[in-house]
Amino acid sequence: MKYPSKYSNGKSVTPAQYISELICERIAKRTKKDLHYRFWLSKEWEKQYKGQITTAHKLLKQYDAKVIIAALNSTQGVKIYSLRAPHLVDIIEQTRDTQKPDAPAPKIIERNFLDKGKIANKHTSNILDKLKEIDNGTTG
Repeated sequence: MKYPSKYSNGKSVTPAQYISELICERIAKRTKKDLHYRFWLSKEWEKQYKGQITTAHKLLKQYDAKVIIAALNSTQGVKIYSLRAPHLVDIIEQTRDTQKPDAPAPKIIERNFLDKGKIANKHTSNILDKLKEIDNGTTG
């Protein structure tokens, strides 16, 4: 399953990348820093992001991505700033045990960065359309 990235022009990312972005977002908020487009390429964030993504891959071998994300967004998990936190596994286990099997997937936000808010004209008529109307739908 792919997840929307806030930091790569609306492209989809893997679950490990999405989880790592979530953690880096929390760190940035706590330290009052700004995350920018493709932040993981900057020297400031590269090491942090790579470390989190490595741990995310290890967690994804044991747990479903939805469960990890739900655990991180839970009341206990909201204060997690590293996927290496020793109590994270306990929170994931609790979330997995309490989560319903039919739990909905995370909300995916569709973004179109090229759309400038213009309303497209749904029906454009050209000369062929006008000729078809005159000939009652036949042009031959």
